[in-house]
Amino acid sequence: MKVVVDGHELDLPAGTSAIDAVFAAGRDVPYFCAHSYLSPVGACRMCLIESGSPRKNPDGTFVMEGEGDAAKPKIFWFPKPMAACTMQATEGMHIRTAATSEVVAKSQAGMMEFTLLNHPLDCPTCDKGGACELQDRAFEYGYGASRFGFDRRHADKHYPLSDFIILDQERCIHCKRCVRYFEEVPGQEVLDFIERGGHTFIDTEEGGLPVGFQGNIADICPVGALLDNVARFRGRNWEYDHNPTTCTLCPVGCSITVDARNGRLERIVAGENREVNEAWICDAGRFGHGFASEGRLTGPLVRVNGELRETTWDDAIAAMRQGLAYTNPADLGLYLGSDSTLEEGVALEALAGLLGTRSVDHWPRYPVGVNAPAATMTDVATADAVVILGADLGEEAPVLELRVMEMLRGGIIPPEFPHGTAIADLRLVERPARHPERLAVIGPDSRLAGHAGIRVTVERASGGDLLGALLNPRTDEARAVLKLLTDAKQPVVILGADVLNSPSGAFATQISDLAMRTGAKVLAIPAGPNSNGLSHLNLVPRMGGLGYARLSDAPAAFISRLDPGKRARGFTVVHDTHLTDTARLADVVLPAVTNYEKRGTIVNLEGRLLPLRQSALNAGEAADLTRTLAALAEALGVRTKVRGLKSAQALLRERLGVNVENLPESGVIQSLGQRHEAPTGLRHTPNLWTERMVPKPNPSSDPRHLTIDPRWELPMAGQPGGDD
Repeated sequence: MKVVVDGHELDLPAGTSAIDAVFAAGRDVPYFCAHSYLSPVGACRMCLIESGSPRKNPDGTFVMEGEGDAAKPKIFWFPKPMAACTMQATEGMHIRTAATSEVVAKSQAGMMEFTLLNHPLDCPTCDKGGACELQDRAFEYGYGASRFGFDRRHADKHYPLSDFIILDQERCIHCKRCVRYFEEVPGQEVLDFIERGGHTFIDTEEGGLPVGFQGNIADICPVGALLDNVARFRGRNWEYDHNPTTCTLCPVGCSITVDARNGRLERIVAGENREVNEAWICDAGRFGHGFASEGRLTGPLVRVNGELRETTWDDAIAAMRQGLAYTNPADLGLYLGSDSTLEEGVALEALAGLLGTRSVDHWPRYPVGVNAPAATMTDVATADAVVILGADLGEEAPVLELRVMEMLRGGIIPPEFPHGTAIADLRLVERPARHPERLAVIGPDSRLAGHAGIRVTVERASGGDLLGALLNPRTDEARAVLKLLTDAKQPVVILGADVLNSPSGAFATQISDLAMRTGAKVLAIPAGPNSNGLSHLNLVPRMGGLGYARLSDAPAAFISRLDPGKRARGFTVVHDTHLTDTARLADVVLPAVTNYEKRGTIVNLEGRLLPLRQSALNAGEAADLTRTLAALAEALGVRTKVRGLKSAQALLRERLGVNVENLPESGVIQSLGQRHEAPTGLRHTPNLWTERMVPKPNPSSDPRHLTIDPRWELPMAGQPGGDD
């Protein structure tokens, strides 16, 4: 398809919107309401262009202008500028932007003046200042001055839509992104326009916004109307150190940007990864970061006369050397959390091999893996049937729930252009038709079960019962689920904790047979953020070793970022970010960094290798597991081959055959070979929001707590007006 933009001809795929044609040509057009993953509605009227197309005669030939060889199809221009986000580019279309059309430039400047008619100029105090699309576009496309001298409309500036989201009603420009987001992405029609014309405002029903994915509206609001209440008034956009990395609160591995200021983690916003989270993250990933800057351990502690006292790393190493002097190194238990990176895991495996210890484990994990064609997040979104077996996605992998909702509305994934994901995909529509008949849920009640066309209620019991309900259906609903899988062309089966916690002996064979019979791909949700990656390292109890469940029987133990609330029989070393219950029982406590402060690699539920990048947080003398294990090795009088990130990555190349040094932010899927499995002796209960993640009240975000210094008040003569 040939399209001409400002005189430049380019080839574009059929179905491309006019706004994407403009950006594909390297030109620019302002917009506020369009968003890559929402339906285009043309609400803001800023993406105006002049457009024209050739017209055909009744005989099918083009209407021509000019004579002889100079003749060419005549372009018939629309009489007025059109919104580019709702217009589809067609063969031979000509487009003029503000760069070549005075009409477009004047129209856009007029729309900008209209938008700013009632928008308060809060830029010096607005949290969105420096990242505001309206601010940028007003500078680029506005008149530069207002002709209105009257007072602006006033409304509530601190209107809480929920505990997490504050609405400044004066700043809202009615782009409708937030309303469309709730309708189209999580399928929750909880926000809408109230009243009409100049009195229009957005609001939600009594009870506020549902917790789950509400924070995304703070990201997509193009102005400072919807604000993250956890990060509100914490800093200005240009003051933050922006660090793109990967979220490790659940196994999805969403792309996020960590914003830090003065060594504190102040804000997390969603990053775009088309293959994983598109542009959305869950509320836990966005708001549950307070622990990274609150109550941190910043130095080692050693127990002296029954009390933990602050000390140096050298003295902590000396204390470990003394405490472990009479312990056989092979009896030392090594246990780590499943959000540890691959680099940390291979470092622990190397030390375990050096010491000859058999008591190695990571937690949480499930006792069995799945050997069936693995589904990706995109496979889930584009499937024609999804069966969820024993999973509560809201607790285990929230963003996976959004990809299932995407499947229900047709699995439309916006195309990708050199300028990025399509800005306006015309296949996306408001209030999309959904296909609940494509979704079946077997297991206990969950948020997603309300969207399922087939529901098989099985009480939370052993996994064999849940899988048995599918393999040996005894009810009409269960038979309908099996028929749904059998009839589908691209089915996906999602397995959750209720199935994976207590598998029968034939579980792996049954899942493989089911996949073979139905052609389904299987997505087993791991227990921990990096359980998938760590399972490919030999980090499970070896013959005669003590697993995590029997930690208290170990003669001595090193425990990294786990809080079982008990210690080993003998000398115990804890490596953690906070003084947990387990740390209070330890003989030596070593400060750890959070995953926001690490460089390394994790493997998400799809098997995708994703990078972690280090944020500028103040963690004192805290160290990651790799360097801490080097200190432990020094105390034990051995020299481990992994003493830092580079040596860990070199060992990963040797051990798993992967190069993780320069992973793209979107990650790569690569086979890691054999998995290591062992019984756990424990049942894992997914719990996304832990106690330490619950945000503490932020007094600075409550205007009632603001202290006003009378010296800072400006003298005002009467009521403010004009550009107030």
